[in-house]
Amino acid sequence: MKIDNINKKILFLLQKDARITYKEIASELNRSETTIRDRIKAMERVGIIQGYTALIDKTALGLNFFAIILGNPDSASELDKITDKIKKVKNVLRVYQISGNKRLAIFMVSPSYKELKEIIQTQLLSIGLKDEEIITVLEADSEFISPIEIP
Repeated sequence: MKIDNINKKILFLLQKDARITYKEIASELNRSETTIRDRIKAMERVGIIQGYTALIDKTALGLNFFAIILGNPDSASELDKITDKIKKVKNVLRVYQISGNKRLAIFMVSPSYKELKEIIQTQLLSIGLKDEEIITVLEADSEFISPIEIP
């Protein structure tokens, strides 16, 4: 699929506000609603647009402890399998496979350090995470996703 300047502008607008309507995008880009709808549906179909989400104030819900857990799989050959399992663990926001001494970076949130440790011990270690290191996030601004500029 070709990502031309119109598609780039559509993606930029959707990143800024996923609730923007076809009509609003069409007006902004001086195109028809049908054109915008067809382009968005095509980008969804091929997986360029993978979904839409709501940003939630986690602290308002009592999830006040943010941490990044670095670790390794029990076996290097199990990296992909363990990554998939980690995605299903309670309060995991993101998981990345990274380079360096630690092969996984797991972004998590919980009500307290005590509960985070419990999740690590009962869930992460049991699926094959080892050498875990907890990095505490001391302060976090409200969560945001900044629109990326597509080259």
